Amino acid sequence: MQNLHQEQDLSLLNVAIDKAKVISDLFPASTAYSLSATSSLNHGAPVQKAQVAAVLDQLDFSAKPFATLDALKSQPGHLFILSDYQKSSFSPSVLDKVDPSTQVHLIPIEAASPANITVDSVYLEDEFIRSGAENQLHVLVSNTGDEALEDVPLKLFLADRQASALSLDLPTNQTSEAVMSFRAPASGATQAYVQVEDYPVEFDNLYYFTLAPSAIIKIVEVTDEVPSMLQELYKSEPAFKFSTFRSQSINYAELAAADIVILNGVAPLSEALAATAANYVKEGGTLSIIPPAGKDVGAYNSLFQNLSMAASFTGASTDATKTSLAAPDPNHPFFKSIFSDFDADMQMPSATKSLAWSQASDNILKYKGGAAFLSRFDRGTGSVYVMAAPLQGEYSTLPNHALFVPIMYRLAIGSYKQAQQLAYNLGGGTIQLPVQVQTRQEGVYELRRDTLAFIPEQQVRGGKLYFNVPPDMSEAGFYTLQLQDSALATLAFNYGKEESYLEQYSPDELRALVGENRPNVHVYDYGDAFSVKGEFEKRYFGVKLWKYCLILCLFFLMAEIALIRFL
Repeated sequence: MQNLHQEQDLSLLNVAIDKAKVISDLFPASTAYSLSATSSLNHGAPVQKAQVAAVLDQLDFSAKPFATLDALKSQPGHLFILSDYQKSSFSPSVLDKVDPSTQVHLIPIEAASPANITVDSVYLEDEFIRSGAENQLHVLVSNTGDEALEDVPLKLFLADRQASALSLDLPTNQTSEAVMSFRAPASGATQAYVQVEDYPVEFDNLYYFTLAPSAIIKIVEVTDEVPSMLQELYKSEPAFKFSTFRSQSINYAELAAADIVILNGVAPLSEALAATAANYVKEGGTLSIIPPAGKDVGAYNSLFQNLSMAASFTGASTDATKTSLAAPDPNHPFFKSIFSDFDADMQMPSATKSLAWSQASDNILKYKGGAAFLSRFDRGTGSVYVMAAPLQGEYSTLPNHALFVPIMYRLAIGSYKQAQQLAYNLGGGTIQLPVQVQTRQEGVYELRRDTLAFIPEQQVRGGKLYFNVPPDMSEAGFYTLQLQDSALATLAFNYGKEESYLEQYSPDELRALVGENRPNVHVYDYGDAFSVKGEFEKRYFGVKLWKYCLILCLFFLMAEIALIRFL
């Protein structure tokens, strides 16, 4: 309702308030009114005619949706609904709850234009955020109008300081994507937002989100090879926490908490470990399978069957001929930012084929013949990466190739899942966040913003906090999640996108939606000569003829005077 009116240089809300004041003049002075809006007016108490104008002037814009059913609690004789009747939010089904004895008057208010620019959402090129590292933010911006726009300013702010800016061309009724480069904050969570310039609807010009350096990636390797060739590779990078276990002495609690589990040449694979690995993937974990060198594979087939993977061992030996791998696709997301100067004719490693599969979600590396060497299987919220050959030199030259380190690093980084989203929606839904052991203390979790505190419905189970967005929390921005006096996280909340699409139902479209089966629902036209008072009086009080009677009386009185004087 921030939009401008078709005929007046006023917001739709101001026009609606003026029309509501006109409606209040329709009834006798003794009439009581119940004023319903997205915010509480007069604490829900009835309002006398003399108070109506003053109470209406208190109305302001709100992100809360209007609850038609709340307006029916007082069982009014007449219900007037003044609205822009947006197609994205209005449904005539709300009228089904209206008592047939209540006369419902739908009064649409025409906007000057449905055009609007809104920031739909943002996402990071690389979810793994390193302090001080370069990253890219993808911003989705929609133009809901029928006119293409050029050079629309778009700005990125980190901690209230402009970090990037660009101009964007927006086609009609389309969503466009902008990419903004920035350097991640050095430490701690940073409040950030994207801003687009648009008028008169301004509530959706900002999109809030938070940036925080990613947590340490926990890697667990299960292998019977001593020493492990992966240990030195991963332990040299401070972003990783690496642990390795023999297949007979696994810390299953540490395995369950890992971001990625690597089964590196485990042979034979026990049924217990196969079942544990399958459950780990089903619960959202990332599993990497590097096949063993021997033929005693154990329960691998059971693992593949449990994860619905069409994979089997080929029985390749050390005497098998190695086949060269094809050059990777530099535009593949897995290899993005790995190559500074890509050479399609680079010398690639070669490998035998100990494990074969089909129907993978993504083939990352292939042999020159087209068979898959490294693939990803998506299983629910979890993933499985499978390599076709062991890492021993008799089977593969990959460990000695320059691609080995970036591939293994990318496997680990790709397993990282942000525990906290960049932003959340005020429209509701359940939010889940991990709860650290040291914060599991008695008390109630709160969301605080300045002096306001909101207590959501909440539950802690399985090391995670689940809570619903409080319905009274209606202002976009940053909120601090607190337990007693401890600040646990900063969360960004944005308005829902339904209100950003301003297209309206016309009076004729409203009549078609209402249908003929609701005789107590009346739809009014808008236009230059539209008057709620005039339309209503004609319909319910009839045409008042006293003015015409008075005119006729005066006419005949003048005629009588003229006759007496001149005749």
